[in-house]
Amino acid sequence: MMLWHVKFLTPRPLSALPCVLAVCSERQFGPAYRHFGIYRQAERHCLFKYTLKGEGAFRDGRSEYRLPAGRGFLCRIWDVDTSYYYPEDAQEPWEFVWIALEGAPGVAVVDDMVRRYGPVYDVPLSDEAILRLLEFRRHNGTTLNVTPAEGADVVMTVLLALARSKEKHDDQGSANRLVLQARERVADRLQENLNVSRLAALLGVSREHLTRVFKEQTGMTPHEYMARQRILLACHLLKESAKSSKEISVELGYESPAHFTRIFKRMLGMTPGRFRGVGSIPHLWR
Repeated sequence: MMLWHVKFLTPRPLSALPCVLAVCSERQFGPAYRHFGIYRQAERHCLFKYTLKGEGAFRDGRSEYRLPAGRGFLCRIWDVDTSYYYPEDAQEPWEFVWIALEGAPGVAVVDDMVRRYGPVYDVPLSDEAILRLLEFRRHNGTTLNVTPAEGADVVMTVLLALARSKEKHDDQGSANRLVLQARERVADRLQENLNVSRLAALLGVSREHLTRVFKEQTGMTPHEYMARQRILLACHLLKESAKSSKEISVELGYESPAHFTRIFKRMLGMTPGRFRGVGSIPHLWR
């Protein structure tokens, strides 16, 4: 049974922003309530459904997740591996609120989050994002005209709350600590021509494990990170000292001045000599 529903219309949507389609609340009771992604191929929106009372269930092809009050799931509605339903052994009605969103940017965020965090999220009922969804019940039965920014704000408020719910538990994880330790060792030994195998040995892990974890956490390999940091140090030396390119290449352990120049030009689009005259230090490089 639909308790309340609000639709949204976004005139002249921006392709770079997600759009909100609807926010609704329902109460379902009985095993007849079942939805399967394989039968919803004509739809192209994403869904976050959050339990207010009772319990539902979600399946993603690998596992079944029970959804008691305070828990919700996030998915593409047309994902053939997903389904959500009223559990056969449930004893009370399943009451929930849901938000539907569309647009390539929103789908991309949902895909990223599900890959990293999984499809199920625990968020307290007192969270600002959940309260904001529930506030829409005062517009029951209406279609709200929203600007692209207003619609994206509703969507991102929810998605960011879901991400935060996971990051609270992930900040001090072993993977994050390993990356921080790796960066510290690189900073301390940048002029030693450190390689990934040596870095892994210093950290007491395998080269393969370090590479996998570092890439997962930062989006780049340890080798790419060290190469960037060496070039960044070279930039500072070029701008802040009178050392020649040849002297800098030797100091930083490059095979030869030509090799240094080749790497520098590939990463910054100009030779060290030209950078010294007109370039700017890329301070925002990680």
